[in-house]
Amino acid sequence: MSYLIDGHNLIGVLPDIQLSDPDDELQLLARLRSFRSRHTGHDIIVFFDSSDVAPGGRRSGLSGAMANLSGPGLRVRFSKPGQTADDAIVAFLRSSAASGQYAVVTDDQELARRVRFAGASRVSAGEFAAKLRRDVTARRGAAAQPGTSSEHHPDPRDPAYADIYAGFISADKTRGRLPNTEHADPAAWVERLYSADVAEAERAARWLGQHGGKAALGPLRDALTHADARVRAAALLAFGDLGNPAVVPDLCERLSQDSNAMARQAAAQSLARVGDKRAEAALEAAAKSDAKGKVRKAAHDALAQIRARRG
Repeated sequence: MSYLIDGHNLIGVLPDIQLSDPDDELQLLARLRSFRSRHTGHDIIVFFDSSDVAPGGRRSGLSGAMANLSGPGLRVRFSKPGQTADDAIVAFLRSSAASGQYAVVTDDQELARRVRFAGASRVSAGEFAAKLRRDVTARRGAAAQPGTSSEHHPDPRDPAYADIYAGFISADKTRGRLPNTEHADPAAWVERLYSADVAEAERAARWLGQHGGKAALGPLRDALTHADARVRAAALLAFGDLGNPAVVPDLCERLSQDSNAMARQAAAQSLARVGDKRAEAALEAAAKSDAKGKVRKAAHDALAQIRARRG
């Protein structure tokens, strides 16, 4: 069975993601990517309203720079201008030769009626949210089993930590998108970091983290003041790639002071990778009192990794 997900409807029932979050769609996609990694027999297609009109009148940038978040087993679709995500789901089912293989995840009763008429089944958003919660519990339980490789050294790229990377391509994928760039002109990438194009600035930050070395520290520090949280978070993740202990104060400051949860989470993840004990106080504070559960979890996991390395 494959799932067609009414994206914003599902977000509305998840306790730790809010529709008012600027990165709510990205958080959902990361959660679903993690779920799909453990349930490979279930392909997922997520439908969102187009960037022209999003819930509450908000504008969404997903259908532009973030459209590349589709991947194996998880696809992202956007309604056409003037079309709702509900209409896009129904149109997809009507065009399918085997609509019965799909289950639509939604609590919208009118959409549920329409998809059943189109030959698909329906799973309530609350029921699917429970599946996601059980999946998280199962992952944590497996990680806690003695003798597992993740007991003392959890891999931050494991799908269990996918939401730490919400909105960003993992380092391996980035290398795949940037072939043969290791010897490219760093100055050109620094220039791209200051580009008005947010996606280009993110991409430049990741390149500088992987290949920029010490010379990248200054430009990446400048990016920490960028108005767009996606660029700040990309720069923070790049600090993790650099692994230079000199960035610890910058990461700790962003962990405690950045207004965006995605950036704070990226700071915690990179502190785990740098592995400096100077970060412990900031991580302890975030793990106890950050307003967002995903940041508290990232800080808790980072602390565990740092202390495990120290023995």
